[in-house]
Amino acid sequence: MLNTQDFGCWEAAVSTTLGHHRSELLSPTRPFQAHFRVGQVGAFSVLHLQGRGRMRLSREQRELSVLWLPLRGISEERINGQSWLAEPGTGLLFQPGDVMEGETSETIEGLSILIPPGIHRRPSRSGSPLLAAGPLHQRILASARALAVAGALQFAGAELAADQLTELLREWSDRQEEPFRQERLSARRRRDTVESARQWMAARLPERFSLEDLSEAVGVSPRQLQYSFQEEQGRSPMAEAKRLRLQRLRSLLLDPSHDQRRVTELMVAAGLIASGVTSADYRNWCGENPAQTRLHRFGRDRDPADEA
Repeated sequence: MLNTQDFGCWEAAVSTTLGHHRSELLSPTRPFQAHFRVGQVGAFSVLHLQGRGRMRLSREQRELSVLWLPLRGISEERINGQSWLAEPGTGLLFQPGDVMEGETSETIEGLSILIPPGIHRRPSRSGSPLLAAGPLHQRILASARALAVAGALQFAGAELAADQLTELLREWSDRQEEPFRQERLSARRRRDTVESARQWMAARLPERFSLEDLSEAVGVSPRQLQYSFQEEQGRSPMAEAKRLRLQRLRSLLLDPSHDQRRVTELMVAAGLIASGVTSADYRNWCGENPAQTRLHRFGRDRDPADEA
């Protein structure tokens, strides 16, 4: 376990554990704090990382695969030149041969699960590293979180959790090798329903709408819509609406054409309530307050005052 305010100490510890890892502190004048804990569950190493201080990261995967699960805060990643957003409720699977560059939010917390060779193989055809949508992705994410909890609390079933994650990762690899695998009609309908609902919400984020409004718009019952979202997204339809609104708020904060508008105005424009609760929700999701997101675009290196 490591608890430090020395960035160099943290960098050395992470480089030793993850390997081929380099990082740069982008906010050197603000306090840095890092907490780092490592555990072993079966063949998996589990790292619980907490940090305060925006960082730029670069890493080249060699022998091991790494599954990254953000718990608080976000990181913008470029994997082999393609951009991905890692946010709470999703995961990124880095594989041997991948080249990654990323940048974290001001506060970040998450789990890195090191996957040894033999458990997970790199598919011959490239696929998305983002684990976010679909029943298999949701099972992998749930299993990875259960593995971390079992390891931290030393549950008697920790080995079973490791076996379950192993099976799911192998199933994921097999799926990548089957580009023309026949999808069941019920699964395709469920996925299409969720996507239609997400598009409907995204076009109406500033408006007030209910679960009943949404289910009527896509032509299924509220109960069926709840089930479909839980299977595909791991969250309820209204929780997804909130996530889409927080994403919209972040895009507005980063848009220079809105520089003259107050943060509270942008909250309303994104369909959120202009309040301290919304600021807290944004911090929990994004890992920084709205004012920090806005100032970061200018490359400023000071702590902004919290805005409502």
